[in-house]
Amino acid sequence: MTYAQPRLASDERILFSQRGYLPFGATPLSACGAMLVLTTRRLLFAPVRIWRIRNPVEGWVRAKSMSLSDVAAADPASGARLTISSRYGDTVSFCAILPTGLGFVWHVRDAVPYRDETVRRIREAIRSSGSGPGPAEVGDGGASS
Repeated sequence: MTYAQPRLASDERILFSQRGYLPFGATPLSACGAMLVLTTRRLLFAPVRIWRIRNPVEGWVRAKSMSLSDVAAADPASGARLTISSRYGDTVSFCAILPTGLGFVWHVRDAVPYRDETVRRIREAIRSSGSGPGPAEVGDGGASS
């Protein structure tokens, strides 16, 4: 399993990455594997590729990416899920998975600490970029559910 890594601008560097999936549909098994990649300029989603074969929903996964200046908030949700909101009212749900191993959907309860770290890192990047809420509005980094 690999990820279709996004291209970075020459003045952009990766700050943090987290394996996970983007949920869709009505069942817990409706999901598309992705790597959340936080850079100095953007929040990107790199789709998973199994045996290096292009995933038919790669465009949908990449479309969830946004400029860091457009990220309004990152909030913990149930299990290992977090919600990323844009200043335009769009939201992206992302579920963290364990950083090693196969990363099955049913392991998400074990990944809550990774969700919390992802929320903390996104909030930190928002503050550093000057586009997010002030320190008093940020909260505690995400309490476990």
